[in-house]
Formats: sequence, structure tokens, C-alpha cells
Amino acid sequence: MWYQACHATLFLFSVFILSGTSRAQDSLPVSLSLAGFHGDDLSMTSCCASDPCDGMSCDAMACDGMSCCASDPCDGMSCDAMACDGMSCSDASHQCFGGKSCGSRFKLTEFNIYPTFSYLDDKAASYNEFEFASITDLGWLEMENRTVMNVTDLPSTIKLGPTNFADGGTTANVRSSGFGDVLSGFFFSPRGSHEKNTHLGLGTVITFPTASDDLLGSNQYTAGPGAHFSTEKGRLTAGFFLWQSWGFGGDSSAKRVNQLFGKPFILYELNKKWDAVFIPLGMSHSWDAKKGDDWTVPLGGGLRREFDCGNRKLALTTQMFDYVSRKSKDPEYELRFTIEYLLD
Repeated sequence: MWYQACHATLFLFSVFILSGTSRAQDSLPVSLSLAGFHGDDLSMTSCCASDPCDGMSCDAMACDGMSCCASDPCDGMSCDAMACDGMSCSDASHQCFGGKSCGSRFKLTEFNIYPTFSYLDDKAASYNEFEFASITDLGWLEMENRTVMNVTDLPSTIKLGPTNFADGGTTANVRSSGFGDVLSGFFFSPRGSHEKNTHLGLGTVITFPTASDDLLGSNQYTAGPGAHFSTEKGRLTAGFFLWQSWGFGGDSSAKRVNQLFGKPFILYELNKKWDAVFIPLGMSHSWDAKKGDDWTVPLGGGLRREFDCGNRKLALTTQMFDYVSRKSKDPEYELRFTIEYLLD
């Protein structure tokens, strides 16, 4: 019952977040309303190359070479490619303020669900991960945030995921279901760099001991440096998330976490709708574990299918993995699904 309640809670929360995002894209930001802008004002003052502002005269240099109205399309505030990220002054999310600066903006870019089923001998575990990705403009910087929550059903003999470290004791014939720890990564890079073919963000990754049962989490906070790298070349997209975690606080009797964790991803476009993929739950190395019980390395892959969902994209992925290097409480095999809502 507890396991189903966790699923229902996360599903309702996800629907709330997604519906809020849609409304935000259709409405004018509060900051613009307070500044005296209205929806009609923005449409009348948009920069346009053809028939600029209903025949009014235009200054071609006002908005970085785009044709703009002499009746002040930015309402007295100048605009260029650096100030508004190359977008029209009328774009509410890139509106200019104070001469040559733009207001900060937050945008939810992805919502992903990862149902994962793992097997060890005659035992099975499920790890259902909910990931929210967003971009926030901070002046000349942008911050990418990825927050992961999970609902898990585990036997004591299997530990899964970047927040459930495979070290520590175990209790035979015990099983637990509920919420796991929450992980949140913050990666900083120059503004607009996530839209380029090659991207590198540096920052930190933190986990919080929110697990509903000691079996489902590390019983401590963890933090450490992290990086997100991605590159696109032709049909190939590849990259990784990488971070080092050190444990502190929480349960003083818990064994302190000292682990390197990586989530590589490789996508190769087979055609417009199908991709071959390698996106495992993750690889890890525990620095304090004995030799032979320190590495987690799954190998495998699968297929990804992309669908049009209104003006958004929806993608479904199925993968199979074999743990070629494993700790004593890692699974042997894993079946991993992904449901992606691409909002950007």
C-alpha cells in the first residue's frame, strides 16, 4: 500500500509541475506586468524583418540587425544579441531591462521517468526514478539543475542507484518499499552554452537523507564536485554526468560515503524516429571498499523511439544491461525503461 501511495504522490506532483509549465509559457511574466507591459503591447512591438510593425518606420540596428520599430519596440530599452540571447525584444522570456541586460529566467526543460527492474539470483528489485531538468539564466551564467526522486522496492540483498550506495551491512530476508534519498545537481556554464553542439557544465551534486526506510538510502547527507559534458557530431550524441560524493551529517553510526559516480549516455540516430542508446542507471567506484568489491559497471543498451505529442516531444526507451563488474550487492541483470517529456 505504501509503495502505491508513493507512486501516486509523485505522479500527481509531476502533473502539477507540467501543467504549471504550460501555463507559464502562455502567460506574461509577473515582472513584465509590473513593468507596464501587456500581451497586446508585445505583439505590436515585436521585431520583424517583413512588414515591421504594421508599416511604421524602423531602425535596423536597434535589435542586432533585425528590423525594429522606431516607436520603441523595447519601450526605451535597447537590445542586442548579448543582452537578449539573440532573440526578439518582444519575447517575454528574454525581455530587456536596464539598458543592455535581460531579466533572469527559469525554464523546465525535461521531465523523465525511469522504471528499472533489477535481478540477482532469485531476487528482484524495482527502482522508479523521477528526474526534473531545468535551466535558469543568471546574468552571463546559466545554471542547469537536475533533481532526482525515486520510489523503490528493494530486498536487503540488492542496492540500487546513485543515492543508495552498495556499502554497509545487510539483513537477510528483509524487503522495503518507499521513498529514497533525493539527489540534486547544479551545473554552471556561460549563458546559452547548453544550446551549442558541445557543452560543459561544472558545479556540485548534493543528496539529502529523505529515505522512508534505512534500507533505501545512505542515512546521511552527501556532497561533492560534479560535471556535465555533452557533444553532438552528426547522428551521434554522447556525454556523461560525473560526480564525487562524500558523506557527512545524518546518522553518525552510518558508514561514510566516499564514492565516484558516473552516468554516461550515448545516442545514435538510426532515422528520424529511432535511436540506438546506451543510458545505464550509472557506474560507480567506492574508494574505501576492498578490491573486487569496489566497481559497478553495467554494459548493454537498447532502442529509443520519439513521438510528436502536440507541440512537444515524447520518447520511450527500452534497454537491457549485464553487470560485468559488480559489488556484492549489485544486481546481475537489469531491464530499464525511460519515458521522456522534452519540454525545451
